[in-house]
Amino acid sequence: MQLVKELENWLSPPAPLHLDTPRATLRVVCKPQPDEQEPSRYRLAIQFLLLRPRTGEKARSLHDLVDLVVRAAHEQELFTPWDWEFIQWIYETHRERANNATTLLLSDAELLQWLARWGNTDRLESAANGKPIFFHGHIVALTPHLENGTQELSFTHRIALPDGNNHSVADAKFFNRQSPVALVGNEFFLLRNAPPTGVLKFLAQKPSVPVRKLSHRLLLHLRKTQTKHGVDWEQLCVAHAAAPQFVFELLDDTVRLRLLATIARDKSTWVWSGHEWTPHNRPVKSGEKPEILDDPRLDPAIQWLRKLDWFMQEPGLWIGDANENFLGSLADAWASKPHDAEFLGNSAFHRLFLTPRALKPRLVVKGSGIDWLSVSAEWEAEGLKLSKADLERLAAATSRFVKLPNSGWVELDTNAVQGAHEAMADMGVDGLIAVPQKVGLEHVAHLDENGLQRFVDSPEAMALRERVRDFKGVPSAELPKSLQAELRPYQKDGFDFLAHLVQVRLGGILADDMGLGKTLQTLTWLAWLKEQNKKIPSRRW
Repeated sequence: MQLVKELENWLSPPAPLHLDTPRATLRVVCKPQPDEQEPSRYRLAIQFLLLRPRTGEKARSLHDLVDLVVRAAHEQELFTPWDWEFIQWIYETHRERANNATTLLLSDAELLQWLARWGNTDRLESAANGKPIFFHGHIVALTPHLENGTQELSFTHRIALPDGNNHSVADAKFFNRQSPVALVGNEFFLLRNAPPTGVLKFLAQKPSVPVRKLSHRLLLHLRKTQTKHGVDWEQLCVAHAAAPQFVFELLDDTVRLRLLATIARDKSTWVWSGHEWTPHNRPVKSGEKPEILDDPRLDPAIQWLRKLDWFMQEPGLWIGDANENFLGSLADAWASKPHDAEFLGNSAFHRLFLTPRALKPRLVVKGSGIDWLSVSAEWEAEGLKLSKADLERLAAATSRFVKLPNSGWVELDTNAVQGAHEAMADMGVDGLIAVPQKVGLEHVAHLDENGLQRFVDSPEAMALRERVRDFKGVPSAELPKSLQAELRPYQKDGFDFLAHLVQVRLGGILADDMGLGKTLQTLTWLAWLKEQNKKIPSRRW
């Protein structure tokens, strides 16, 4: 039963009994007032005009209205139920901020609160014409529009109302930073696409702009998006098909990039500034139709440029540091470059990206002996003349991009480089040295046919293959009969090594830690020499 009573009081409140006709009336008068911080945006100024027969109509403050509810109960009998309902609402919602100011300024959420509560009634009265101000929750939007000005075609916006009528933006006043609304005539509307402050400021001063002053990007956007609004944009501007063109320049320390577009009709060049396309070295004549580029190949080129995320030094020029990481990042992005764009560059850039020729090391056998070979690293450098300093830099290079002292930036075949380094390391050589290095045959004896394929085909390499195939290690030599000592196994190996050097007519060094019998090995070797040369006692070794 309590719920039913509450519903009854809410939906059909009892009318208060009046012993006499109302002796006080209240008008709520509204007037748009420019915001002090943003004059192009408005706040709604509210005045409460209270009329009493004895004192006439006077402006009252929030405090005065709240006080009507607080003081003697007979005040309610002086007003109509309609007026007292509003006074009671003011008391419930605004008593905490009640002051003596006779004007209340509404904006943002508070304005929406008032419009939602009283906008469907005639409570709010316009100070301009005395008619009610309404709000029915309708949504409107700003639509682009062309109009013939006093001298030339101009671009502006109109407000399309729900009833199909259109109004100029000059007829509207805009409210609220959050949840924007617009007042057109005597009705408030929710605004779907509220313009930013900078645009509002312009619209308040001059609501239209000549079409010839519109930017390329804006014209292209309007041409693509506003074709259904009865505007023949084809008649407003000249659209060109144009092919995108990336122009790179690789210098010692930087990489420079420009994005151009070449018009097919007259081969003229346009430049992408980072925001729009502009003609290159061609002034726009007064009275000419605006020109734009409209080609499906342009957007993918612009998007790829943005993904590169280079620094724009000036409009139309992007730069990056020429280093291994930067060039590596560009190489990663190169696979996704737009296929319909043309790519140009200077000779240094050509060598890395446009006609890439990765340098590969080759292991070359320069010569060999019975148990040794001479090996060096050479580079396949088509069109390049590598200096000694370049070769020294390449000897230790392992990254994909390397800057050479005299030949500039080059790309290396990293798989080939890694394989060559591993092969040289297996032979006991550090780095890809261009100077021939003598290597003992025992260092390559373990290589199989695949390992030997790392060497460039040459007569020396073929001989090496045969020697590796036949190499059995250092042969064992017979101990001299005059030896009256027992050699340890490692001492026997040292003696075999010295005897082998004599047989292959090479010099050598017997190296071992102190106290491990180098003297014994040497004396054994001398005794062996004596027994081997009994018939030639004067032969020198």
